[in-house]
Amino acid sequence: MLIQIHIRDVATIEELHLNLLHGTTMITGETGAGKSIFIEAIELALGGRASSSIIRPGKDKAEISLVFDITHFPKVIDCLKQLDLYQDSSECIIRRIITSDGRSRSYVNGSPSTLQLVKELGELLFHLHGQYEQQVLLKSETQREMLDRYADHLPLAAQVRQLAEHLMIIEEQITNLREKSAERSSRSEYLRFQLDELQQVNLQHNEWETLSAEHHRLTHAEELMQHIQQALNQLADNEGQTILSRMNEMRKTLESIQSVETRATAWIENLHAAFIPLTDIEGELRHYLENTELDPHKLQQIEERVSLIFNLSRKHKIAPQELILFQEKLVAEFNLLSSSDENILLLEAERNKTQLAYREIADKLSEGRKQAAIKLEKEITATIRSLSLPHGQFNIQLEKDHTHFSTHGNEKIIFLIKTNPDQTMQPLAKVISGGELSRLSLAAHLALANRTTIPALIFDEVDTGLSGATAEKIGKLLRKLGDSYQVFCVTHQPQVAACGHHQLLVEKYFEEKTTHTRLRILQADERAQEIARMLGGEIITAKTLEHAREVLEGV
Repeated sequence: MLIQIHIRDVATIEELHLNLLHGTTMITGETGAGKSIFIEAIELALGGRASSSIIRPGKDKAEISLVFDITHFPKVIDCLKQLDLYQDSSECIIRRIITSDGRSRSYVNGSPSTLQLVKELGELLFHLHGQYEQQVLLKSETQREMLDRYADHLPLAAQVRQLAEHLMIIEEQITNLREKSAERSSRSEYLRFQLDELQQVNLQHNEWETLSAEHHRLTHAEELMQHIQQALNQLADNEGQTILSRMNEMRKTLESIQSVETRATAWIENLHAAFIPLTDIEGELRHYLENTELDPHKLQQIEERVSLIFNLSRKHKIAPQELILFQEKLVAEFNLLSSSDENILLLEAERNKTQLAYREIADKLSEGRKQAAIKLEKEITATIRSLSLPHGQFNIQLEKDHTHFSTHGNEKIIFLIKTNPDQTMQPLAKVISGGELSRLSLAAHLALANRTTIPALIFDEVDTGLSGATAEKIGKLLRKLGDSYQVFCVTHQPQVAACGHHQLLVEKYFEEKTTHTRLRILQADERAQEIARMLGGEIITAKTLEHAREVLEGV
């Protein structure tokens, strides 16, 4: 459940910190006071779309923090553990910052998180039932999802969808292979010609790099020999002028002072240590000169090989070093074409196996839907009849879906309703009014809420357009729901507001020509004042206040 909310510089809220309670909390306030800000802030924190316009004028960022108690919600704990965001605590803290440049940052338990991750987590923590969702109730996909959720068959429905999507992929692969069958012969012949040409060249891994280096060395061989001879002359070949001869003279000089200066011994040793590698270099240079000859024939062979490889790479419009990878791709395609008949047989076998699995799971889902539909029909019918629709009847039609291996299973789900005894059952969109839809929406969500693991529910003005007596019944249903869940409800109806375990007042006020909004939990006497305002308007008489107390006591 949501135990704390902190808002800073969001719209007309400068700063707000609220401690929230279990049960049903009714959110009330005058029109335009900003009751929707509470819901919008929660939606934003849980990954909703944000823009810089939400930031309080004159501020550079807005910030929202939500603190949830997740002690009794293992799905949330498991999700946090999988994401490595669990802190071995009963609390989960979600924070979002929105900056004036339109960017935002989200954090879960102090760790930066993506919006998608926060949205997925938010779906386990909160569910909003608003006027938009009432309209969504008219859509067939929503109706199907609601029935499957009621039946606890969402995992089964997901399996059906995955199998159907896998079948689509297999069918596409089979179709592509069959369509290419006519082109296979000419394509294979062309690939064979290209492969023969590449195989004749027989380029080896790293050969191009080796050839390039050897070609560069041979084309500069004469210059190279001259420089090596010059280096050797400087090192050892000019008597009296070379590095080694001078070092030898230096050694003799130091030896002559060895009996006088004790440090000369160390100098001689260091000189000897430097002398050894220089002697090694001398040997290597002599060996190089003695064993290296200018070989025009070898240079010609390398030039021919380089030219052959380069021309082939230019023909295929790739770099020479990419020819081997190109050849491997051609071999893979040639092998695929050569074995396409075998692949079709394998794919067909996989398709048959997947179809059997689909039918088994889809039939199981159908049976579950039939049983759940009967129960849900009765539950929703009973609820809407209690909400001043005495002749209302709700029905769920399972119509065979003739789509081959549909992603949704064997049937289409259609919600039907009649609100008068002389009517026939019709789809919702054809017969239902706004007020009737509100009642049906609430009835459906109440039925689903008993089967959800979501700790907190928000109902946004689901009582719109309903009379006082019906509104009171809705309020009592929401209160009953609050015995098991944390429920928030934005309402304009005093009969609904009085049914809450708690009441949250939203107030707008002005200070130094600046608009402010504050939210606070009302105490018992304050609740009576607010209910009286909702009943009688701005001027609250003793009679109105007495009526408000009667409404509260009658819950």
